Amino acid sequence: MGHASTDTPRRCAPPLSRGEFLKHAPWSPLERGARQGGVCWLAVFFVFLLGTSAACALDSEPAPLASQSLLLDIARAGPRLVAVGDRGHVLLSDDEGRTWRQVIAPTRAMLTGVSFGDDKHGWAVGHDGVILATADGGQTWSQPVAGQDLDTVFLDVFFSDPLHGLAVGAYGKCLLTLDGGKSWQPAATIPDEVHINQIAPASGDTVYLAGETGTLLFSADARTPWQKLVVPYEGSLFGVLPLGGKALLTYGLRGHVFVSENAGATWTSREIPVPVLIMAGVRFKSGVIVLAGLGGNFSLSRDGGRTFEGWKPAAFTGGVAGLLETADGALLAVGESGVVRLQIPEASKP
Repeated sequence: MGHASTDTPRRCAPPLSRGEFLKHAPWSPLERGARQGGVCWLAVFFVFLLGTSAACALDSEPAPLASQSLLLDIARAGPRLVAVGDRGHVLLSDDEGRTWRQVIAPTRAMLTGVSFGDDKHGWAVGHDGVILATADGGQTWSQPVAGQDLDTVFLDVFFSDPLHGLAVGAYGKCLLTLDGGKSWQPAATIPDEVHINQIAPASGDTVYLAGETGTLLFSADARTPWQKLVVPYEGSLFGVLPLGGKALLTYGLRGHVFVSENAGATWTSREIPVPVLIMAGVRFKSGVIVLAGLGGNFSLSRDGGRTFEGWKPAAFTGGVAGLLETADGALLAVGESGVVRLQIPEASKP
């Protein structure tokens, strides 16, 4: 299933999601396996599942320090920001990330992705097959898909509008909804049933999927076969950034970054100052590209991804799982340190 690689350990359990990567960093089983040439980490993952397998049957609990707990994704719902993470934590901010408040969700499962189709209608996905929905901008949540599915790990979700959405995850899990999440159906088959880590929307209706074994797929309709882009790397990819026009940037394990200027026909490798696992990326309206991953290591590009400079903000000390630009040009980072608002440093003068 897929290609062998020293960067991708042989699979004997569901994947470590962004949450487990950060929970176990810097001794992540995947990173350790990459160094040792491949190991079976079933025991580690099984121990983790023992603590979460019944989590989706319970409501999340109020936590005074929820904004400093493990958070894995962040999205905009009109003027509001919504972050999700471990133990079913859902946090809201109405002041561009300066302050946060927790709302109760009908699960304690780890939430790995969140997306809004408009300023009111949103969805969050996670472990145990959990899919949550909100119709009031994240203030209250329901679980329209009843029952537990302990074999399913969703890793990301994207809605282009209040009706059309896509959820992806382990072993090529890919579900499509055309009715706002009331029902879900299998989308086009993911080749080789690889784990899909991220959904990235581009111009028009095109979406990209990034996953293990160098998988990078795209489609303008998730009901028709996915088209594969050949990236010169067989390790896991954790995201892709459309840069405008035909330009793309993708990133993954061990600081691997590749840029294409021709819609993925060919790729050029880029170096970053600290080559650690990159789990998140964002392109600012100004054109600045920010990548971040393990250890709170950030990389900035001010020239369209041609070169990168290192940045290690003192305010964020753990691994980074998600990034978002605020309306006033600040950077919000979610991950091991919870959610932190940062200001990108100005370019150094020549």
